[in-house]
Amino acid sequence: MNRYTSEDIRAYAKWLTQECLAAGLSAEEYGAEIFIHGASNHLSERIICKLDDQGHLRWHWSWGVPIGRLNDSSQLLSVDDIQELIRSISKVVCVPLRRSGM
Repeated sequence: MNRYTSEDIRAYAKWLTQECLAAGLSAEEYGAEIFIHGASNHLSERIICKLDDQGHLRWHWSWGVPIGRLNDSSQLLSVDDIQELIRSISKVVCVPLRRSGM
């Protein structure tokens, strides 16, 4: 099993933050946590890089669940699956708001 240092985890968080910014999302890194705001700033999410129950380094949603693939959430993303992660995050923070009265 790989042993990840806190520096490794922060490097992954920095990488995700940079990729979110490149994808047009507003992202701020705080150690192993990344705060991401959608274009409208009405929706946001906190993503955490940490070990899962099996000792694998994974990205987790703010409610503690490891992030899975869009087409099969039972297949968890690895820390290197950044582009798939960006797509998943965008689905959460970039949902168009409904207009009232429609």
